[in-house]
Amino acid sequence: MSEQLNDVNVEKIKELDRMVRDNPALAKATFKVKAKWQRGTKALIEMGSIHVPALGGDLFPRTRRFWILTDDPDVLGGVDGGPTAVETLLAALAGCVTSGIASNAAMFGVPIDSLDLELEADADFRGLLGHDKSVRSGFSDIRYTVTIQSPAPEDKVRKCKETIDRKSPVRDTIANPVNITSKFVYKPS
Repeated sequence: MSEQLNDVNVEKIKELDRMVRDNPALAKATFKVKAKWQRGTKALIEMGSIHVPALGGDLFPRTRRFWILTDDPDVLGGVDGGPTAVETLLAALAGCVTSGIASNAAMFGVPIDSLDLELEADADFRGLLGHDKSVRSGFSDIRYTVTIQSPAPEDKVRKCKETIDRKSPVRDTIANPVNITSKFVYKPS
């Protein structure tokens, strides 16, 4: 039976940690995602493979497949058939921080009775609509509050949250510059 706390498989995390310590090349991975336009402002996004060059292939079998449908509300030309892309970005941050706290708590031996995260993000549509070039198209501020109920001492519980504030890959990606490149392929009809 695997070692678990807060329903987190601690044994698997420790196994990954050992593998990467023994072979740092295993830490390098490329995540692949595809989007297919669904008419209007809808996009169906497929979570693709996670390629690990040191393994010579993908981390998970192709049977592991997930999709997200995004859309815009009517004021942005859509039909509100799903969350907007920026809402899924915020959901990714909320999910990453929440699961990271739970994982840290399990690794640190901190039991959790409940864990809630409330997140807010500020945007100015003048940037998106091109009204003011000095205004960002994306969010200017993101704030979240984490509430944790635990029988453990406050300092140990706080350490679980503060560790993921430093280590969350989604938070790091949003908070720090990332190199983004794009290509264009034209196919005449």
